[in-house]
Amino acid sequence: METLEKPVQSNGKRRWSAEQKLEVIQEWRKGLPLEEVSRRHGVATSQLYKWKRDMERGLEERGEMVPRSQIAALQKRVEELEKALGRKALEVDVLKKAFELKGLKPPEATSGV
Repeated sequence: METLEKPVQSNGKRRWSAEQKLEVIQEWRKGLPLEEVSRRHGVATSQLYKWKRDMERGLEERGEMVPRSQIAALQKRVEELEKALGRKALEVDVLKKAFELKGLKPPEATSGV
């Protein structure tokens, strides 16, 4: 596993960015034991539980955390785009077959597509 960037030291306290917190929590979610994650990053297990709880609640912490309502909307948008991409891929396949049946060469793709 790659090493995370060290948290910023300020007034004797370490300041972890939202990205750093998320990476640490993801290690835990991927199956690494909590105690090992805690030890690797020098963070108390209680702090990890707090980070996880804050992220699950989708609380905004100085604008760093994404609210759960936005996550749901973004997930829905990703699903819509995946469906649209699937439809477009199917259209391309159908057009390629049509060109093949007609004995024509499909047009070259442009660099902007």
